[in-house]
Amino acid sequence: MGRRKDHSPEELRLLILGATRNIIENKGLDALTARRLGQKIGYSPGTLYNLYPNLDALILAANFDTLGRLQQFCLAQLKDKANGFSQVRALAYAYLEFAENNINCWTALFAYKSKHVGKKKLPIWYRKRLDSVFDLIEQVLQKNLDIPSGEAKATGRMLWACLHGITTLALDSRLKSIGLDNPHEMIDSLLKKCLSSYLSAPP
Repeated sequence: MGRRKDHSPEELRLLILGATRNIIENKGLDALTARRLGQKIGYSPGTLYNLYPNLDALILAANFDTLGRLQQFCLAQLKDKANGFSQVRALAYAYLEFAENNINCWTALFAYKSKHVGKKKLPIWYRKRLDSVFDLIEQVLQKNLDIPSGEAKATGRMLWACLHGITTLALDSRLKSIGLDNPHEMIDSLLKKCLSSYLSAPP
């Protein structure tokens, strides 16, 4: 395929990122290749590397976008919920719902292990967005429960780890293998048991 000059660098960057997200959404991370991307956007595969040094960088950009969409989805689910335990539960349910509706993109956040970008080498702009997702959990806990600020971070990350496990099992249809089948009931039980000491009244 010959070279094209139909788009500005910024337009081409967005085109590539959009195609990356589309491939991951519809076919999964393993289907993402430079050749498939080039075919999808109508440019030679080499054009990709004029804007992204490698597929790792492109996947990181796509995951950055997914984190942003996850955060916005969670915020939207909180708008009409009364303060208190209902907001905490809504946030947990939102995480599960986003994963169910965006399973390939959500999986890509955790399944991809970059050869070039290790956990300690994540760029600042990515780490900030990742931290902002955890910050949202801490803010909801502090706003709605009688939880000391010093405990909110550890509690929030512990809850996320447990919620992530429930979500992973639910998406893999493996809850029944451990004698359970309703992820929402599991989330309710998790929140009530972990947060009971911070609740002024039973939810």
